[in-house]
Amino acid sequence: DYHLLKMTAAHGGEKISVVIREAIPAQPALPPFSFSGERDNTITFKHPGYSDQFGQNVLLTLFAFDHPTGGLHYGTAHLACAIVACNAWNGYFTRTRDGPRLELDHDDLLVDRVLYYHVPADTGKYPVYPNFDNWAFPHDDLPPQWPSAVRSEGEGDDDTGAPPSSSTLTAAVLRRDKACVISKQGDCVEKGHLCPRSEVKWFDLNGMSQYNLNRQLIQDAVVDDISNVIALRSDIHTTFDDRRFVIVRKKGQWVVHFTDLTNDLGRLYHNTLLGLHQDVSSKCLLVRFAWAIFPSVMKFLATGAGRVVRVRITVDDEFREVTRKIGTEEARNTFATSRGRSISPKKRKGNAVTDEPGDASARPLDRSKRRRTVPAAPPSNVSCSTTASCPPSRNRPCPHTPPETLDKPLPTDLPENNDNLRSNSHRSRAQDLLYLKRLWLLRQRPSDPSLYCCDYNAAEAAAKAGVPGKREWGGSHLCEECLGVEYCDESDRDSAAE
Repeated sequence: DYHLLKMTAAHGGEKISVVIREAIPAQPALPPFSFSGERDNTITFKHPGYSDQFGQNVLLTLFAFDHPTGGLHYGTAHLACAIVACNAWNGYFTRTRDGPRLELDHDDLLVDRVLYYHVPADTGKYPVYPNFDNWAFPHDDLPPQWPSAVRSEGEGDDDTGAPPSSSTLTAAVLRRDKACVISKQGDCVEKGHLCPRSEVKWFDLNGMSQYNLNRQLIQDAVVDDISNVIALRSDIHTTFDDRRFVIVRKKGQWVVHFTDLTNDLGRLYHNTLLGLHQDVSSKCLLVRFAWAIFPSVMKFLATGAGRVVRVRITVDDEFREVTRKIGTEEARNTFATSRGRSISPKKRKGNAVTDEPGDASARPLDRSKRRRTVPAAPPSNVSCSTTASCPPSRNRPCPHTPPETLDKPLPTDLPENNDNLRSNSHRSRAQDLLYLKRLWLLRQRPSDPSLYCCDYNAAEAAAKAGVPGKREWGGSHLCEECLGVEYCDESDRDSAAE
């Protein structure tokens, strides 16, 4: 319905009317074009070197959004399969395992539900890269349809001058792109990295800094080059980091290509033409494409008895690629990635590990405090005399404590509340503080007895007995770690145990 709100105001003797716009429809009208966002519109790409039984040879499954009934841009599908197959740009598709080669052009559509991807040089089980960390960037061998620069000679924008530093990158990107490069809207716009910040280690190992416009960037800031960022609206940026779309070449232009289901963004922006600035690196766009595709390979690695993979190792202080066979368990434990979306440091909670991401794993550490219980400890008749004789250790008990005594509970007479804190009129403020310290430390002790290296009972008994040389609320032999608070992540504990 149309609504009209009448408002009068004294302005030159004339009445001014305020008009209320019509409500925005739930599905905004769009120019006609072919798009399918259906979950059933997919194409499965199989590895001809493995059995079809139980889907053991499914290399990739990609959504086919380029046609209403399910079609996928040939060049995009070929690029994805070629990257996984160790940058095999000469690979080709067949409809059956031993069928003839499909002769299609870069911008043709694939409409078959199942295709096989072959590598001519390897008639059997050609190797694949197991994850993004092991993918080698093809510096001198870019895909045939992938340009070395975003703009060809003569098409460049005006020179923007000296490249910005890491600290001024956001302002520089917004000034360069002026709005989101996809939606063309200027609200809620932020910088979006092409090679994620969590992949700074991969960026360094693959020598990607040679393409930076700012050659002064080092360490974690090396990915903060203006060639590696574009301006994106915040919700589109989130979708970008969730690996739901990439930027590819179609009909000689840079376009948005959605690789996963969305509610509205895919319908709005799939195959949308982009006018990227010449400073944007085409190499980083290729990196982003590979980074978004590789998590889909994990299903292939985890299915079947073994996979032939190509991995990067260090030999004589040099990186080398080797081809070897891995089992299902190794694939799950070594090459599985826990990264969901690309996480910028400002979005991480707590003290995040930097590998962005992802990686080979970059995830925020869980800083929630572990539930504390009264720990087990040795009896008071077992004691060490000095800190030196009882060195701190997170993964073993005190070397002077018999193992059979560790399962006995730690007695304590501390109350559950502090009601009697000032019950004695002669108690000093210093004593109150010591009491609170002791109460707090006891309640924060780790629940795992293997984390202790000192004997609390002996220290407390000595303190209560007034043994000379023993300070109040603990023996002098207690190390700082046993007096301290354990805020350790489960991953820290696992790595210590290993």
